[in-house]
Amino acid sequence: MQHSELLSNISEDYYLNKLSFGEISKKYKLSRYLINKYLNDAIKQGIVKIQIEAIAKRNSQLELLLSEKFKKIHFYVISDGKNDITTSNELSKSAALIVEKMFKKNCKVVGTSWGEAIYSLVDNFQNFPLEDVKFTQFMGENMKYNSTAGSMRMVEKIATKFSSEFLTLPAPLYIIDNQVREGLYFEPSIKNTLNIAKEMDVLLTGIGTIRSLKSIPIWKENIHRIFPNISLDKIAGVMYGRAFDIDGNILNADNDKVMGITINQILKTPRRVCLVRSKSKTQSLIGALRGQLVTDIILSETIAYRILAEIND
Repeated sequence: MQHSELLSNISEDYYLNKLSFGEISKKYKLSRYLINKYLNDAIKQGIVKIQIEAIAKRNSQLELLLSEKFKKIHFYVISDGKNDITTSNELSKSAALIVEKMFKKNCKVVGTSWGEAIYSLVDNFQNFPLEDVKFTQFMGENMKYNSTAGSMRMVEKIATKFSSEFLTLPAPLYIIDNQVREGLYFEPSIKNTLNIAKEMDVLLTGIGTIRSLKSIPIWKENIHRIFPNISLDKIAGVMYGRAFDIDGNILNADNDKVMGITINQILKTPRRVCLVRSKSKTQSLIGALRGQLVTDIILSETIAYRILAEIND
């Protein structure tokens, strides 16, 4: 096989057939180093041509207005499209490009949650190797097994995009029994994942509501055990498995049932990126912003206007 043909075949397997570095290495009996070199050679020789899409137009005025209201938070306000579907697609594409830049800046550990917004984000990532980056869960499985947007599948999906190592957390999101939960923290597989998660440089999250949590039968049946002594009416949103009010206060801080790293450890993550696509989550978003639960937020003009209108009332 000629060298140019080899470069073409490897490129086709990686970019089109979505094979991982490990699969390509086994198929061609080549080291991962050589695969990476050959993929770069294929680009230099014009065998592979990569077209990079520009981030959709941003509304800098809205970004400034939001930044004045919510200090220390980076806003990316993506211009609305012709309709909701176009807007949603542009949000996900632009978010992918924004986040990819973060991955390339001395990033070693990325944590990911779940949900339709995160699924759409991951789906829009380009395929390129990030061999030095690990992707991990930082809290347990949301138990939404009939969904492709579940937590374990999400971390594997994103790691495959970048031919990277990934770590899962083989436990449910909530464990009611305190002794059982504390005991699990000493299990080697769980302890290893959580130790890595504590070193996250970037985490990816959507934003939830009490309604979205109740859509999962096991949590709906035990909602008052998950959030004991809390009036559900006070819950503005749910993020990182924790309920918070409209001012961003974590409501179950003293009785946390989440299996994962603590909320304080999460909030030490330098970049906490949230993609919001739903216009119905304005109240949840305001609470998350007031509590500085995120550092970076990507949203549409429509959602930005709604936030400003509600906080100015």
